[in-house]
Amino acid sequence: MQVETTRFGTLEIDDDEVVVFDDGLPGFRGRRSMVLLGGGEMPGGQPGDGHHSLFWLQDITDPELAFMTIVPWTAYPDYDIDIDPGDVDGAQVDDLCVLSIVTVRRDGGGVTLTSNLLAPVIIDTTTRKGRQIILQNQDWPVQAPLAAASPTGGAPSELGVDTGPIDSEQGA
Repeated sequence: MQVETTRFGTLEIDDDEVVVFDDGLPGFRGRRSMVLLGGGEMPGGQPGDGHHSLFWLQDITDPELAFMTIVPWTAYPDYDIDIDPGDVDGAQVDDLCVLSIVTVRRDGGGVTLTSNLLAPVIIDTTTRKGRQIILQNQDWPVQAPLAAASPTGGAPSELGVDTGPIDSEQGA
């Protein structure tokens, strides 16, 4: 199938690459079908492991809706969470992909990136089912500092991320 996007143009996606969010994402309940696009390795991660740590979660029906996400342990090595097995429909831990949604905020000419560690996106890579869960009884922040940049340059460009078209209100 072809997926139109504002960030990446027209993409050819196999049906089995679609991740279905039965309940949608909080704030985006009508958006149920997305595709996970590898964005590369995040600076500061374990180099050369061959795994992506930056991803885009792209809605397949709305070309403008895409969430920048990261594998949280790349930026937060002490991130330790307890996931209720009921939240993942009994999926095996080895079949789960855990991502944190990144929010880009423009402020006074600078850019700040934060990551939502309290409500990770969990994807069962076997069933291609996903959901964003809110962790209970855990003190992880909704806006964990990830990077900041001044108008003269800095971290976001080092991440290889074009922060231009990202709407700061889209981060969940």
